[in-house]
Amino acid sequence: MDLTSTSSGIAQMPVIDSSDTLADSLQCYSPTKKETWESLAFKSVEEVEKFYGDYALKSGFSIRILLKSRNNSQNQPTDKIHYLRYGCNKQGYKKGSLLDPKNKPKSESPVVVEFEKVKEKPEERVGCTAAIFLKLDETLNVFKIYKWDVPHCHPLHKPEHGCYLRSFRQVNEVQGQLAVINSKAGMSMRTSYEVMGQGVGGTDNLPFRFSDLKNYLMTNRQKEMLVGEATVIQDFFRNEALSKPSFYYDIQVDAAEDIASIFWADGIMQLDYALFGDVISFDTTYRTNNQYRPLAAFMGFDNHRTSVLFGAALLYDETAATFDWLFTTFLKCMSNKKPQSIYTDQATALLKSVPNIFEGVFHGLCSWHMAENAKKNLGSRANSAFFDELNILISNVETESDFDYNWDQMMKTCFDGRPTADFKWLVQTYRNRMHWSSAWVKSHFTAGLKTTQLSESFNAFLRRFLQPDHSLVIFFNHFNIMVQRMRDNHTELDFKAANTRAKNNYPNSQLMRSVVNKYTPTCFAFIHRQYDFSFKYFYEEVTPQVSAFDKVFKVFTIVHVDEPEEVDGVNYDDACNDGPSNRDVLDEEVAENLSPNFEKHDRLDERLVTIDIRAKRISCTCRMFENRGFLCRHVFKILEFLGGSVQYHGLKTIPAEYVLKRWCRDVRQSVKSTINVATEGATQAQRYQQICAVTVKLCTRVCADPEASQIFLNGVLEAGRKAEELLTSKGIHTVQSSVTPSKSSSVTPSKSCNTAAVSEASDAQKSTGPKFKKRPNPIRSKKRLKSDYELAREHQKFLIHRKRKQRGAEDLKGKEAAD
Repeated sequence: MDLTSTSSGIAQMPVIDSSDTLADSLQCYSPTKKETWESLAFKSVEEVEKFYGDYALKSGFSIRILLKSRNNSQNQPTDKIHYLRYGCNKQGYKKGSLLDPKNKPKSESPVVVEFEKVKEKPEERVGCTAAIFLKLDETLNVFKIYKWDVPHCHPLHKPEHGCYLRSFRQVNEVQGQLAVINSKAGMSMRTSYEVMGQGVGGTDNLPFRFSDLKNYLMTNRQKEMLVGEATVIQDFFRNEALSKPSFYYDIQVDAAEDIASIFWADGIMQLDYALFGDVISFDTTYRTNNQYRPLAAFMGFDNHRTSVLFGAALLYDETAATFDWLFTTFLKCMSNKKPQSIYTDQATALLKSVPNIFEGVFHGLCSWHMAENAKKNLGSRANSAFFDELNILISNVETESDFDYNWDQMMKTCFDGRPTADFKWLVQTYRNRMHWSSAWVKSHFTAGLKTTQLSESFNAFLRRFLQPDHSLVIFFNHFNIMVQRMRDNHTELDFKAANTRAKNNYPNSQLMRSVVNKYTPTCFAFIHRQYDFSFKYFYEEVTPQVSAFDKVFKVFTIVHVDEPEEVDGVNYDDACNDGPSNRDVLDEEVAENLSPNFEKHDRLDERLVTIDIRAKRISCTCRMFENRGFLCRHVFKILEFLGGSVQYHGLKTIPAEYVLKRWCRDVRQSVKSTINVATEGATQAQRYQQICAVTVKLCTRVCADPEASQIFLNGVLEAGRKAEELLTSKGIHTVQSSVTPSKSSSVTPSKSCNTAAVSEASDAQKSTGPKFKKRPNPIRSKKRLKSDYELAREHQKFLIHRKRKQRGAEDLKGKEAAD
């Protein structure tokens, strides 16, 4: 009910009791006239709080609970509340406040007193005595007012400040549920607050402030943590396993039964591994949760050359024993299917663990981490000349003898001919050369991967969803959102591949026409680029031949050909534009194979291509297909030549065995339908979303007309009444108090209402089960850790600056002495 006012300006409020006996009694009252309120009766505490709360809101002050006593008039404890007292929020004084007459200042000096007051926080409580007193009429079982202190010792608030009064600021269940949903979706508290404000015409119209929303969410999270974070996480994984039959997780515990590490992978991750798990990039990243646990991710390439996640883990540490457990668990999850290659950094624990668990799997070392470790361990010697030599060793050596020759050249150029043994890091790097140099790497399938850049890009993507202050519960919620975002991107790429046709600059080439609709656009762009380069190459048949069906060719070029970028870095537009191709722009003299001027040029990039025509087996000494899964320019040159002959018509198209299924468009075709990722039954959040979607749509429609709006509102209220009756019959109650409990009220256990019960419940719910093993923060600063090379450079700059300063001081003294 709205408040009314008398002629004297004193607020009056009509009270309508919800009970049948008082439902028709409309009573006007004046707080200063006892005869107007002494007959008022309230059947519950909630009615009292609403009555005094409405009066306080209209008058302009906030209220607090001063007393709730279960002792009767004989001071004997009972099961019912017998005495109630509510007062102004400014009742009493803050402990130690100088406003309290009982507290004497520490000094007689007004300056000192003023200084002490300034240091304190602004005080709200100024000793106001306004309050209302009620007691239980045991005969009628109702509460009646027996005393009402009206005067305030402070100015009352303006009506526009009512939304800031503490006792009337509350987040109701609907708004709280919306905030929780927004939080689980990765929305920040501030953004969620602004969105809810837009729905009511501005944040000023919300019945709470941002701090209230923040406290609501924090309280909600604390309630979830009552049973312990480890128990909540275990329940989370159990629910995931129940709702997703293919979901897999495993937990590593220590001797004290505390949780040390967790690994998990859902059904789609396992499916992706079955399709694209031939190459893995493994790396760890920090600062994703408040437990300081590194997040380990198993990444790979999908058919669009984008990152795909095979599994993840939160580790306690990065020791060989932990990695052994993690890799063993990963293989167990993936039905013991091992990859062909796995890329990691140069961590000693990984160098020990990977060969132990992934026996027979090629272990590649990340070239980017090698460069970073070189800066840390070699200092100023890790200059541009060194990295030029290192890049040659990584990418441009063909044999072991080439590697040894280029390594010796690097030692002479960059290290003054000193032996490798003089540098500890170089000794370890040379010992692991078969893990990173192209002389060995090209014999293994790596899908073109040279670094753990997949994991690095995944880490950058991860930072958009995970923060260092996230608890593990929030971490897993946001992690699922991030994974879903990745899968949405994959689905969008699948749609674009199915909805578009890659442009082919060689429509008359049966080689290109045979694969343009098989490969994804990104992969076809790489093949297109290789075919384009083939027109800069020449061939020469090697004689004698073993048989008429086994042919060997030398393929080479006489001009420098820039190496194409990595497959994942291909510019698709370059391969699919309408511009001229190499075939169109080649000079006529160069286009003629074995022209008269040919012998004047040096042969570059010379390779041997061997073809078994009957079996359609093709091999090239560059080993691109064995290493990346794509045919190279050298093979395309020979296929183009042989395909033009009638006797070799079977080579007009690319043989099917050289079009890997993992790069094709239809590799995922209808396989995800076998993975059950839906939950059984709608959750409370899903029901909330369904109701919101319907009501928002109807509200948008009916608000155009006042009469339609009233009809809709009456219908909603009637439906709400029936729903509330159903909830009450099922014993589902959600009652929230809008009154702030008093911290200064000294109540005995018999006088308190719910405080002791809540405390006992909280203690009883505290988990005695497993908990997370505490891990110290390995990164004490938010700043990036500097390498030894950077620290040495800074120290060198400091010395130079100090010398200049000393030289300037000496010059100044010399001038003064001369004068």
